[in-house]
Amino acid sequence: MHKGLMKIASPVSRDIFGGEVQYFRLEPRYWDTVLRRFKDTGLRGVTTYVQWGTHMVGEPDKKNPAGILDFEGKTDPRLNLKKFLDLIEKHGLLLSFRCGPFCCNEMAYGGYPKSLVCGDPSMMVWDYQNRTTQGYWIGRKEGSQPSYLHPKYLRSVEHWFDAVDPFVVPRLRRVDRKGKETGFITMMNLDNEISYIVKDSFLDCDYNPVNVERGGFYHQFLTEKYGSAKALNAAYGTKHGAIEDVAPPREAPGVVGRNVAWYLDWVEFKQWAMCKYIVALRQMHEARGIHNSDAFRFMTNFNPHLPEGVPTRMPAFEEAVSSKSGKGLVGYDFYRGVFMSYSGYHSMARVLKLMNASVSYTWSAEFMSGTWMKVLNGRVSDDHMKFMARCALAQGCKSISWFMFHDRDCWGDSPVSSHGHARPSLDVLTQTPAMLFGKVRDWDALVPQTDSGIVYELTQHRHTAIGDPMPCNDNENHVGKPTIDGTEAGKASKEYYGLFRLVEQTGVQPGVIDIDHDPKTVAKRLSKYPIVFLPGSPIVAKETSSALKKYVADGGTLVVSGPWPSVDQTGRALTFLGLESPTTTVGEPMTVGLGKGAVVWHRQWLVQEEAELESPESVSFVRSLIAEHVPTPAVRLAAETEVSYVDWIKGGGHALCSQPRLLASAILHESPKGDERLLFVLNHYPEAARLIVTLGKPATKLIDLDTDEVITLSDNAAVLDVDRKAAGVYRVQ
Repeated sequence: MHKGLMKIASPVSRDIFGGEVQYFRLEPRYWDTVLRRFKDTGLRGVTTYVQWGTHMVGEPDKKNPAGILDFEGKTDPRLNLKKFLDLIEKHGLLLSFRCGPFCCNEMAYGGYPKSLVCGDPSMMVWDYQNRTTQGYWIGRKEGSQPSYLHPKYLRSVEHWFDAVDPFVVPRLRRVDRKGKETGFITMMNLDNEISYIVKDSFLDCDYNPVNVERGGFYHQFLTEKYGSAKALNAAYGTKHGAIEDVAPPREAPGVVGRNVAWYLDWVEFKQWAMCKYIVALRQMHEARGIHNSDAFRFMTNFNPHLPEGVPTRMPAFEEAVSSKSGKGLVGYDFYRGVFMSYSGYHSMARVLKLMNASVSYTWSAEFMSGTWMKVLNGRVSDDHMKFMARCALAQGCKSISWFMFHDRDCWGDSPVSSHGHARPSLDVLTQTPAMLFGKVRDWDALVPQTDSGIVYELTQHRHTAIGDPMPCNDNENHVGKPTIDGTEAGKASKEYYGLFRLVEQTGVQPGVIDIDHDPKTVAKRLSKYPIVFLPGSPIVAKETSSALKKYVADGGTLVVSGPWPSVDQTGRALTFLGLESPTTTVGEPMTVGLGKGAVVWHRQWLVQEEAELESPESVSFVRSLIAEHVPTPAVRLAAETEVSYVDWIKGGGHALCSQPRLLASAILHESPKGDERLLFVLNHYPEAARLIVTLGKPATKLIDLDTDEVITLSDNAAVLDVDRKAAGVYRVQ
């Protein structure tokens, strides 16, 4: 928790559910029509970008340091921000004000002014060869990304906030001592998808001199972390006379050993720098009268990355948007192919489980509704949107902001047209809040139940990031350099991804333990699970070893699949769990007792295959462990029979396809008092399936929240018939 943080009310999901409406991309005559459509869905939370480059109609000068800005529609009626804000207030809607300074948004220069991104090269992000890096080249293939902490860039941003914050301050949502609410702006986006324009790989950024010159931000980071050259030298195995003598790495090595901490620190520095930038933006707004409170929050959002959270670490970003006056929010942006694939679902599920484990509120700041092209190769159908939304809700996503609500340039197939015509997918936006806040008792109080844990080991994932040429490509698992003790980077991360699929294919739900997140509570968080899985790797933080040793000694079962850890985050020899590396025949798992618990070591990786190709032997091995240690899970799922279907094959003709793996999910949500239980059942097969669901606690019936059908349980079990790529939602009684 942020030091000195005041306790404030939890977010109200009902107020955050919403979608993106962009006034500057709609003809003003349709603003009211689109907003009425929005209000009619029952959604409350409008989000909108307010783009610096869009409102700037003349270059900066002494009188106008942020440029000549049009907020009244004098040069273009679409720019009349005041009129749009008045309409939001008129309709009784709430607003998330997203003023960047970077917006992305399929806009030329990402919403930055051209004069900024095509300006002084010395204030831009530099790569390892001291070249300015490519900026947001959508629309215009020119320009660079400003270096986040460069004082010249930050001064320019301050001028923009000087101009735009006066629109926010009088409209901030406030609650007086008597509970009376005024204002309607409930959130403000601190930049957007902070990630050096998704070029945050090891060598792509940020070697700007303001960071790496002697005494620059890189050395400030090292000083904060180590305190002295002596402590740094102990970690690095070096003899630097001063911290300022350290230069950052400028190559991704083939092998790392005793010098691994130097490389890992360069990955961590990017996180540190991005968080420092978020804090700087927040403090600028605070100086202009905007503060976190019970009724208003700063927020920022993440775009997809592998490994997730590196370097855009979720709890670190949450701390950066928070302050003494209140906690801010961080949200994740989910975009998935149509129809959402099984691997796409698991990518989403993993991220949401990690958010559940490490941030105070789990939500999606941008959730795909439509697609970034006008001439469509395929439709973003209402059933895809419904399935995708329910998959997210099932895994703990408490609210959704759909992006986009309407069509606009470079975007099509949204719930409404640019003129406000309703599409079938609009019903999904109406039905979802109606179900959650009309039929479910206290949606915000419900918690997804998990029965086993998977360790998110930050050091392993940072090892992966050293060699990953493009972390933002979440379809590509990097496996390659650098190696540690002969093991390639990316292997442990890939095992981490696959373990979620293996556990779920046994019919139960895994949770995440982010050990690095809060050392004070790690023992309590681990003790929740009778069995925990750790991807094997030569490198594991010594703090992870200590926490897991206590967990096992207190009676837990730890499953390690892959190499036995041998070094810590400084490259020093590590006696993992206080045990010497066990000796076992390849392929034969072995069990070692430790205190009241045990360690099960599977020397080979369990799951390095792609989704839907997982080894049946691995699934069987995990199933046996789950059955032994979790005999009565919160909910267990099984297919009534092996699912098969006939489909076309490459080269012509057709064939019978049989899928022996369980490609379905059951997630039970429960309130802390146990007086409300909600069951999500997801069918990821391309064919309708009959699924057997068994609840761990006594229940007599399920009520289908879509149809109100009552399904009687026998011995806490029922067979549910679920359509392909569809999700049922049931109240448990």
